[in-house]
Amino acid sequence: MRLNIPRFIPSIFSLTCIMITSLCLCQSNHSKYYQIDDECYIRTHDTKLYAHIRGKDSLAPVLLYLHGGPGSPMGVPILKAYAGPQLEEHFILVYLHQRGIMNSPRVPDSTHAIDNYVHDVYNVVGYLKKRFKNRNIFLLGHSWGGLILFKYLIDYPGDIYKVITVCTAVNIEAMINARMDMILEWARKIENQDIITGITRLQGKSILQEPGEFRILEQWMSQAYGGWHRNLDMQRINQAIDYEDQIPAWLTEQRHIEDLMITEILGMDLTRDLEILTTPLLSIAGRNDSSIPWTQIKEEFEHYGGPKTFILFEQSHHMVFMDEEELFVETVLDFLQAP
Repeated sequence: MRLNIPRFIPSIFSLTCIMITSLCLCQSNHSKYYQIDDECYIRTHDTKLYAHIRGKDSLAPVLLYLHGGPGSPMGVPILKAYAGPQLEEHFILVYLHQRGIMNSPRVPDSTHAIDNYVHDVYNVVGYLKKRFKNRNIFLLGHSWGGLILFKYLIDYPGDIYKVITVCTAVNIEAMINARMDMILEWARKIENQDIITGITRLQGKSILQEPGEFRILEQWMSQAYGGWHRNLDMQRINQAIDYEDQIPAWLTEQRHIEDLMITEILGMDLTRDLEILTTPLLSIAGRNDSSIPWTQIKEEFEHYGGPKTFILFEQSHHMVFMDEEELFVETVLDFLQAP
């Protein structure tokens, strides 16, 4: 099946899960090495979240992946199709489906709030700590997932060993302005007067005041510098997952979730909060990313208070782990496996 993915803002149970209080216990305790390939639901405060947990070594550290969005169904399958299998050689990789999207059950509109997403991470981390005792827990957040990651560190300090953010900005209004500037620079390079005129018309306006006009920004964003999907191979996606036929409907749900949360998201600015964080951070950005410009990421990175490393992937757009797959895996391993 060949899917036509219109946009993206830049997912057979092997074991039965039993709900016990707030946790989903998906396997008995083992002390010996074995391979993990489990699908289960993890209970959070008002719903449950689907997770696919995979790893070659049951004694490996745990890497929890927070996909982009909000509500996007593409981040999980792309990681599964590209860098994910290599990371599974070294970590127990948890592909979490965030609330109300993909294989997680739908939730009331009113519960799509940032604090709920953060508390979901808290409950999932608690489950992972209970299931995989005496193991380091790492977080990997892409785009929106990275924003939730930072908010989690602010609300629950000292809870995680190391973290990685990929193409993540924390001042959303500044990010949108940087996005327009980057697309405008690209439009001038290719001498597209229609886009130049359109961007100029949007500058100084608010998405909340002119939501219809800003929809065109998504189209230009998906074209600039080849677009996020320039290296996307849907055959690889379809081989990695078994729900590809549901992705078009989930993309429609993504739009709905974005509309529900847009006011709250536009008010987000965690820049000063980064100064109090102490968890070791690796921040990755793509030079050609017109969704979250690397210059904005680097500027915010300088405010981070703890040990930190910034790496710019020269050949990448928004999906760094697809565009430079081998380099991404190598970079993640170097950071997480270092003392």
